[in-house]
Amino acid sequence: MTLALAGLAGSGLIGLLWATEPGLPPRTLVAFAVLAAIGLCWAVFGGWAVTRRTPMFARDRVVAGWLGLGAWLLFTVGAFVITTLRHKLEPSLLVVVSVLGVLAIVNLRAARRRRAALLRQKEQLSRLP
Repeated sequence: MTLALAGLAGSGLIGLLWATEPGLPPRTLVAFAVLAAIGLCWAVFGGWAVTRRTPMFARDRVVAGWLGLGAWLLFTVGAFVITTLRHKLEPSLLVVVSVLGVLAIVNLRAARRRRAALLRQKEQLSRLP
């Protein structure tokens, strides 16, 4: 529930800032739209996770991992497009993108492993008499 509220609050605040600031550069408008979309995705995910009435066996973690990886990919593409248009690649950007990418991949991998372990455990328990 917290994740859904945080996603909605973030998207709402970005939308409010977007609506009240006239004359923003196009790249800022695109960045606001992307951030609002990411926040809405997290809100939808939070709502989905809360409304499931069956055990998910860490499916929510896997979905969150994929959302995180998708957000990282979107951020990476946007950051490189902006730096390409400016004709200057910042080394700090490469560090930030690399660290966030590694974290996203590690998180997704851990979620998938946890889900697999839970499903194996479920299978073992279902075989018991």
